[in-house]
Amino acid sequence: MKNNFPKLAMARFAEQFQGQNLVSMHSTNPEPFSQTELEQTIGQSFADILTDVNLGFAPDEGTQALTTALAENLYTSILPEQVITHAGAQEALFCAFYALLNKGDKVLAVAPIFEPLVQIPINIGCEVDYVHLDENKDWTLDLKQVEQHFKTGCRLFIINFPHNPTGAMLTSADLHQIVALCDKYGVWLLSDEVFRGLEHKPEFQLPAVADIYEKGISVGVISKAYAVPGIRVGWLACKNHKLRGKVLDVKGYLSICNSQVDERLATEILKNHQLLLNRNLKIILENKSQLKQLKKIVGQALSINIPKAGCCAFALVNDNEALVNTIVKETKFMLYPASLFKTEVSGVRIGFGSYRFKEFVELVLE
Repeated sequence: MKNNFPKLAMARFAEQFQGQNLVSMHSTNPEPFSQTELEQTIGQSFADILTDVNLGFAPDEGTQALTTALAENLYTSILPEQVITHAGAQEALFCAFYALLNKGDKVLAVAPIFEPLVQIPINIGCEVDYVHLDENKDWTLDLKQVEQHFKTGCRLFIINFPHNPTGAMLTSADLHQIVALCDKYGVWLLSDEVFRGLEHKPEFQLPAVADIYEKGISVGVISKAYAVPGIRVGWLACKNHKLRGKVLDVKGYLSICNSQVDERLATEILKNHQLLLNRNLKIILENKSQLKQLKKIVGQALSINIPKAGCCAFALVNDNEALVNTIVKETKFMLYPASLFKTEVSGVRIGFGSYRFKEFVELVLE
């Protein structure tokens, strides 16, 4: 039987450094919470939250408490029954793609890109094409190019803003124009919104795609913007009833349902989500001032468009593979090279959400 699940490039790349005890400085989530810090932030202990938690199977679509917390706290027009919870965002993506796509379907994606966003459609047998953000224009998206692709036929357009790996943002006008184009050409729009909430100014935040487009799919997760990757809860929001039914059919072959413990914890976190975002943004904005100092890194010149959202940036360098290896040898920190993000632009992804970011900057500037 043919292997339709080739090892992802990030996993292949990381394998070469196994056993070296490296420190990640490429991560896209802020410093993860400890249990103690999280309890202090939301004003509740895990013991209190989990008192008498049901240890049976959760509903396949997620507990009513969690889907309600998601709908009420993160969306404006999505109803609880229009949300499906998953074991992380990657499962949500997998289910959405397998529910929506068939072999031969045309898919358009914004590059650079987080590999699973396109590798799953590729595994299905889709024809995947890219519209590339312009690194010379602050990583902007050319909507004329998008429409040209739509004119030749397109089943699905995949976007991700705040963007990984560049930290770029769309304007609200751009997003609404994308929705208008998708509507005009009958294109589904999947929006990876795992960094939504980490905009460096509130006015930068975009509406959720699922709120503003009937064929829009919004994917979120508790691990990224909320910095709690140890609680494995992601979700998908969509108003299309038929698609949600197909998503649940696919999910039946995977996790089926989430852990009741994780869902209970996630419910309380999402009721207090702004408290977590405030803490995360404080770290990000403090580190952002350090990021601006990086004109050279271990002696190599680099150029960074300082992000308006999230906690990762894509720094342009002449030889990204050599730079990554030099940093590993000299500092024991790891960055990710451009080859992992479906782009020919030479650069490295730098995460600046860690408590150790200042230490990293000091080492690479020496």
